[in-house]
Amino acid sequence: MEEVFAERLAHFAGAGLLDTDDPRLTGDHFFALAVLLAYDRQPVPANPDPERVRQAMIDGACAFIRAYAVRQLRVRA
Repeated sequence: MEEVFAERLAHFAGAGLLDTDDPRLTGDHFFALAVLLAYDRQPVPANPDPERVRQAMIDGACAFIRAYAVRQLRVRA
């Protein structure tokens, strides 16, 4: 799964949608921000609150985009 996700991120980088030289590390960052933190921040990790998980994942995805978004779109002639 990690390799497939890294391949998709590489595709997005190649299309000019993400700024990364290391898609595998970029995928690790996404997972940490959007998944690990969502479950780590639960009062009772064995019984997570779905709404808190959802919001943490949204917040993590937003942080990921802020970190890896292309700063300037290339103008194509």
